[in-house]
Amino acid sequence: MKWYTAVGVKMESAGGAFCVRVGKETKNLLGVECYVWNALLWSFVEEREVYGRMVRLLELSFPGQPAKTDIDREEFLLCFRRLLSRGLIAFRESEDRKEAAEELLKAAYVACVGRTWGERFLTFCEGVACGTSLKDSAQVFKKSPLEKTRGELLREIQGSGGTGFSLEGADQELLGNIMELHQNRLLFIRSVKEGAFA
Repeated sequence: MKWYTAVGVKMESAGGAFCVRVGKETKNLLGVECYVWNALLWSFVEEREVYGRMVRLLELSFPGQPAKTDIDREEFLLCFRRLLSRGLIAFRESEDRKEAAEELLKAAYVACVGRTWGERFLTFCEGVACGTSLKDSAQVFKKSPLEKTRGELLREIQGSGGTGFSLEGADQELLGNIMELHQNRLLFIRSVKEGAFA
């Protein structure tokens, strides 16, 4: 089985375009590419499930708007292949998701998710709009318990420079901590070394 994940760091574009920084390059994503990439962000998804995840994301983003959610498999495959060839998604083959994730992370450089005040405020507003209490919505402005317990590792990753923090040769404990931070949306896979793509 092939397990896929998104590669790159979301960037804020002055013109409003959806763009992602992979290594030292910034790449724009267009149309359906944005949804395919986001469907794979912070997860490792088996190949046959990627299309369904993308459709679900579209349905959540555009409820009751079939014109925006009715993406056929041909268009999806075109965008999927384009993302793969541009290095915006990567995969590993394995019978086990965890094993595939570990192997892919060993070939990766990771970077911390830098949530700006504006992004936190937007998340706060979305929570309140969905009926979450003010107290619970305000939690977005606080560090998570994981950010506190893994603070030293996060600072080390932040200090690793523009290329990102390399996981080559990482021991099982470090790899486990990185997987936990990635699953909790505190790390992006900034780039993957050659040979991890199709």
